[in-house]
Amino acid sequence: MIEPAEKATVRGVVRAVVTERAPHELPLLDALWPLDDERAVRILAGRGERREPLGFGLAEATGLVTAVVWLVLDQAARRAIDTAADSAIERSRSGLRRLFRRAPAEPPRVVPEWDRAELAAVRAQIVERAAERGIEGPEAQALADAVVAHLATAEPESPEPSDRAGTTSTAAGDGT
Repeated sequence: MIEPAEKATVRGVVRAVVTERAPHELPLLDALWPLDDERAVRILAGRGERREPLGFGLAEATGLVTAVVWLVLDQAARRAIDTAADSAIERSRSGLRRLFRRAPAEPPRVVPEWDRAELAAVRAQIVERAAERGIEGPEAQALADAVVAHLATAEPESPEPSDRAGTTSTAAGDGT
């Protein structure tokens, strides 16, 4: 299996699925990429600020594969983390973040290892959320299958699209 330090992130799985199933949405994904997961989820869920940094409103984004996949995977990853992590630590971190208001962004959420039942639940949520957004029938089923396939075979996330400089120097290894 994948070592903990090499686990894929939610955003990495979203990018893989969007690249495979909806490549026309890559510009939207690229616009969301520099944001932390919290802000990206708020924007995709319609809870973002009034002034959209993407250049269009969410009315245009209601049927997007990006939104369906990111929101479901984020919710599933949060549930997995909530059951495994001590909530008191999270509450104190959240309180400190509010206190200082400029704390660094959260690291991208890691995709946990899910068993068959959990993958089936994620698949059902993808189909349900896709139908809510106007993606139905075989297209919703294929999207759900692609998400589950990527989750089951998740590999470490590749470098961010905006981080093109210096990718070869990190590949050579610096001994750290």
